[in-house]
Amino acid sequence: MINSTEFNYNGIPIFNVGFNDFNMFVTCLENGNRILTKNIQSSSLREHYKKSRTNNFGICYEGVIIELDNLKKQDIDREN
Repeated sequence: MINSTEFNYNGIPIFNVGFNDFNMFVTCLENGNRILTKNIQSSSLREHYKKSRTNNFGICYEGVIIELDNLKKQDIDREN
């Protein structure tokens, strides 16, 4: 496992996060809630999200990587 704070995977920035951030993102995605910048604890992820306002990144918690841009596209495909 890479020990840096962030890395790229297939051109997508991946941020190592703690349990609270991981849980918040998973809960928001499951319930369809908005992701609020003030609820993100990881400072590098908060700054990235504040600048981009899109889900063009991924999160990693203890080796589990979730690419948020792929999840959003799949949700749109399910609705159609």
